[in-house]
This record gives sequence, C-alpha cells and structure tokens, in this order.
Amino acid sequence: MKSQDQEQFERLQEIIEYHRQKYHRDDMPEISDETYDSLVRELIVLEQKLEIKQKTSEKVGGKILDGFVKTTHPVQQWSYDNVFDFSELENWQERNRKILAKDWDDQNQFEYVAELKIDGLKIVLTYRDGILKTGATRGDGKIGEDVTENIKQIKSIPHLIPEKRPVVIIGEVWMEKSELEVINQKRIEQGFSVYANPRNLAAGTLRQLDTEIVASRNLKIFVYDLEFLDDKQGFVTHEQELQFLKQQGFNVNQNYKICRNLDEVQTYYEQWVGKREEQEYGIDGLVLKMNNKLQCKRLGYTAKSPRYGVAYKFPAEETTTKVSNIIIQVGRTGILTPVAVLEPVSIAGSIVSRATLHNADEIERLDVRIGDTVIMRKAGDIIPEILDIIPELRPKNTKKYVFPKSCPVCYIDVVQESNTNGTSVGWFCPNPECGGKHFGTLVHFVSKKAMNIKGLGKKVLERFFEVGLVQSLSDIYNLQKSDFVEWERFGDLSSDNLMNAIQESKTTTLQKFLFALGIRHIGEETAELIAHYISQKTTDQKNLLLVLKNLLSGELAEIDGVGIVVAESFVQFMNNDYHCSIVEKLLEILTITFAQKATGSLTGKTFVITGTLESFSRDEVKEKIKALGGKVSNSVSSKTDYVVVGADPGSKYDDAQKLGIEILNEQELTKLLL
Repeated sequence: MKSQDQEQFERLQEIIEYHRQKYHRDDMPEISDETYDSLVRELIVLEQKLEIKQKTSEKVGGKILDGFVKTTHPVQQWSYDNVFDFSELENWQERNRKILAKDWDDQNQFEYVAELKIDGLKIVLTYRDGILKTGATRGDGKIGEDVTENIKQIKSIPHLIPEKRPVVIIGEVWMEKSELEVINQKRIEQGFSVYANPRNLAAGTLRQLDTEIVASRNLKIFVYDLEFLDDKQGFVTHEQELQFLKQQGFNVNQNYKICRNLDEVQTYYEQWVGKREEQEYGIDGLVLKMNNKLQCKRLGYTAKSPRYGVAYKFPAEETTTKVSNIIIQVGRTGILTPVAVLEPVSIAGSIVSRATLHNADEIERLDVRIGDTVIMRKAGDIIPEILDIIPELRPKNTKKYVFPKSCPVCYIDVVQESNTNGTSVGWFCPNPECGGKHFGTLVHFVSKKAMNIKGLGKKVLERFFEVGLVQSLSDIYNLQKSDFVEWERFGDLSSDNLMNAIQESKTTTLQKFLFALGIRHIGEETAELIAHYISQKTTDQKNLLLVLKNLLSGELAEIDGVGIVVAESFVQFMNNDYHCSIVEKLLEILTITFAQKATGSLTGKTFVITGTLESFSRDEVKEKIKALGGKVSNSVSSKTDYVVVGADPGSKYDDAQKLGIEILNEQELTKLLL
C-alpha cells in the first residue's frame, strides 16, 4: 500500500508535467510561474524525503509539437535554478566557493553580474559568417521549433552582424504591456478571447503562419548570452560579452549591475522589487551570474542547470499551500466571514497563515475543502485570497464544507440577505449583543479612519478584551495606565503614548463619530453625508442623541448618495435600546465637532470618481474636492454633476453617458481644482 507522501508525489509529478508542457510546448500556461515554482518546490521536498533518484524536478523544457519543423540547437540550452530568499542565495554561493576553493580561496574574488529576469519567450539565434541562419524556440533544451521567418520580422534582431565567427546568441522575446492592451481591445471588438499576459501573446505571435501579422505586432528582444561555436577563446568576463553583444547591434537591457558581493546584489534586488511594475516588460526577478568566465567554466553544470548562475525570484504574489481548517469570523456588522487556516507560506514578502474566503457563495464556487491544495494571491497590502484549488492534489474522502446555520459566537440562528435581484449577499448574525460583533466593533472604532487611537491595534485589543478591561466602546475611555503598564511589551513609554492617543481621540468630528459606530452600510462618505444633514438640524451636542433617535428612514433616503437600504440600517441602529445606550455613554465622554457648511468654487457640486488616476490617489482627490465645497458620491444619479474618469473605468462611466452627465478626464479635473 502506497504511503500518503508517495501518493502526493505521484499526483504532483502528473500535474507538474502537464503544466510544463502547457508552458514550454504550447506556450499557453494555465497557472502563473509563481504557482508552478511553488509546486516544484513541494515536489523537491518529497523527492528528498522519499529518496527519489530519477528526479522529475530536473527535467527541462517540453516536447516539440508535430506541426512545427524541428531544429537541433548547436549548443544545449539550460534552465537556471531558482532561489527565493537571501539565505538560499548565500547557500548557492557557499556551494560554488567549495568547488572553487582550490584556485580561488577568497570569496572576495567573486564578482557577479545581476541582470533583470525578463518574462518573455527564450529564443536561440545562430549566426554564421555574420548572417542570421536560424531562430528557434528553446523547446526541450536540445531541440526547438524553427521560427526563423518570424524572427526576421522583429526589427530589433539584426540579420547581419560584424562578427564572422559562428556564434549562438540567446535572448528573450517580449511584448510591451501597452501593445497587449491595444491588441486585446481589438480582439474584444471582434468577439475573440483575449491574451492573459504579454508573454502568451509574444509566444502566440511567433507561432503565426502569416509573417505580416508577426511584423505588425512589434515584438522586441533583449539578448543576454552567447557562445562561439569554434571553441576559440571568448571573453574574460560576462560583462565583456554584454558589451560585445551591444556592439554587434543587439538590444541589451542596460539595467544590469556588477556586484562585488551578495550584499550589493541584495540592495539591487530590493530596488527592483519596488520598480518592477513601472516597466513596459515583465520582470520576475534577477538572474545572477559569475562575472569571471574561467570560474564559470570550472563550475560547469548540474543535470539541468549551470552552477555559475541562478535566478533570484522576486517575492511571490501567488503561491500554493494547503488548507488545514476553515473557521468563521463574526465582524462588527454581524457578517459571517469564512477564513481558511493555511499551512504557513511566504508570499509578497511576509508569512501568511490565513486567507479570506469572502462568503458562502465563494466557498461553493471554489468547492474548497479542508486538506485542499490552493492557489493563493497577495498583492501589496491586500488581504490574501484564495484564487483556485488544484483538484488533482485533493486528498481522498474529503467532504464539502457546510456553512453554519447558527452564529459560532452567540449560537443565534444566522440570517441571509439578498440583493434586490435575488442574488445572495451573505449570512449575518442578527443578535445586537453578539460577542463577535462587540470585538469587531471595537477594532473598527479605534481604526485610523475612525477614532484613530494609535497603539490600540487588534492584538492589544484582544488582550484587553480577554481580561475584561474593554467590553464596550466606552470602556476604552475608562482605561488607566496602571491597568496594563506592567504587561509585557508595554512599559512607561508605550503606556503613556496609548493614554495620550486615547485622550486625543476624545475630540472628533460628527462624521468620524458616526463612521466609528460601525453601523451596517455606513461607510466614510455616507457618514459624511448624514453628518452634514444632521448639522443642519442641530449643532448642540446636548440635543444630538434625540435628533439621532428621531431621524426617519424616508428623510435620510432623500439625501443624495444615501438611499433607502442605508437609511433603514441607520434608523434601525438608532432605534435599538442597546445601541442607544452605547451612543449615550460616548456622547458623555467625547466632544463632537459638527459639520460646517462648505464654501468654495465647487460648492453644491457632486462628483463620482471611476477608474485609476495617475496624478492623485482617490483620497487626495476627495479631500481636494471637499476643501472646495464639493461632495463625492459612490454612485451615479441624476443629481451627479461630474463623473471623473481615469484608466479602466467601470460601469459608472456607462451610467454617466446614459444620463448625459458631464465627464471629466484627469486634466480637466485638475483645472477645476486649481
């Protein structure tokens, strides 16, 4: 009987081989490089654990399709090993140091060339007597596909070069991101499917039978390596090779750096992690090579890779891991959010052990189960989310996840809401005194955009909550330094800072106060609209509670940007005795500043923003509009004066056109804000 590890190993073998063929043979990958790398790393661990001798992870490339002419490469094409952090990079250097120790005993004699790892299609160019003879894809490393006629359509590949010795030139064919957008837009208009990324489009273009289509698509190339076929002495350093390639008329990416040690490599790496998205070409890491060609020759090759070079991959924004459990969190509004508890994994530069599953519908769509291997994404500061599962790696006898019918905190039956069109919104706990809601409300109340109590984050609140120091919002203002100054990680300075932050938060605006209460459907902008409406009724804090309790949903719904759903949620909250008691206690503690009537060049004008702006962030635009007396709404209506449109606008742009509302681009908006 096979062990669980052996079964997992065999399943991994099959799925990796499938995706290897999709990438190398078909040039139509179905998963990201990052996900593929993650699966290979898991396979390597199992190979070591099971002491596998015939290693699947050492295979290179893919089979050649029958429909293309095969060509044998004059020199074998290798694939660089990957490293994913600085410690792995140090291990690579140490292995090389041991091999070179006899002739180079000082690692200060090591010098590296760090080049950007372009996300394109590898091409092998062969020149004889200075004439381009063949252009071929990598294929399996020994045999590729002859795409010479298409290669000749790429303007940046010279047909003639000054060098007369037979030479093989290695490069990466790529396409600009902006070119992809133009071509995809045309395909949409023609009713065709779009290309997922520039690499797929570049690969598909090189497989075109019509060379005019290839010429029209403006492919580009960066070359980065060469090998003379006459076995005569080449160059002393790799840097000299790059300079030679440039002299021969090839495009060499000039963003390479000579590094004297790994610390310099790391500095360069960190610079490019932040700049990668600014380029027209895809970059997924650095390729690091020994600069000394004699050292490269001495190091040689493993079964699939050169020892003298390594690919130092950027922190993954996608990876794979396993779901060890699915739990339910109850938020401040009572919404039940399923969360996947994961085997810890490094992604986007941090260790992640949890990812949101959003709602019951998302679990159903993914059919995610405990034990599944999942593909996960985390971009920047975005909360990690599960994109998909890998069903081929699912353990036997797993069961579908059943969403709970009662709240996991207070055990009250949960209720499901629906949109007006009948589609599901989610399940929530209707109990206003649910403990899960209490804690979620506390976290929201102290957050930056609410009361902004610095030093009172989620983990600190959890400690206060567990020991009973903070159970309701007003308890925050009853805290004393002596309650926690002796706790670990506090002390006098931290305790004083926290007490000062609590004291500063006692003076706030009506808008922030309403938002901080955590009322369902009440966001920052809605809170501001309601605050302005209330400020027209009263500016006396003593009368505020009475005004809040007497508001009618009908009158609130008439406020542009509010609507009946939001209005009813606000009124229900204020008509609840439990909630009113909380508000009453807070109003005895806080000093509320009422909204002032806005004056300025945009007074009375309502704006809606859609798409991505280049010169401003959304928050900056909102503040500038409000400072001039204008309002910003989330939805387009007949009361909207302007819709500001950036890149990739959504349905709000269409709504504006239908209603005949004036549309502003970023330049036109800037003039209004001056």
